[in-house]
Amino acid sequence: MTFEALTTIIVLAIVVEFATEIIKSLFPPVRGHYSKLIAILLGMILCVTTTSGLLSLFDIVPFYPLLDYLLTGLIISRGSNIIHDLVSRLKPAQAKH
Repeated sequence: MTFEALTTIIVLAIVVEFATEIIKSLFPPVRGHYSKLIAILLGMILCVTTTSGLLSLFDIVPFYPLLDYLLTGLIISRGSNIIHDLVSRLKPAQAKH
């Protein structure tokens, strides 16, 4: 996993978070489920257009790369905190010597 690729995913999560907040401020009726739907769509669109996927960061190559991008978009739609939690859980445990 490269630091640059992981940084890209985190930046995309932050962009989705800010863009969703801007949309919610421009369109006050966008709340609750609609807000989540907007974030999911933005996340997926960003990941597909930038070809950014979490699975490929961990050397897991799906048969259809689009699946990786869509899943990553779904994950980053939850915001930057979920990315931090995910990475901290997926880090390999320190080997005991």
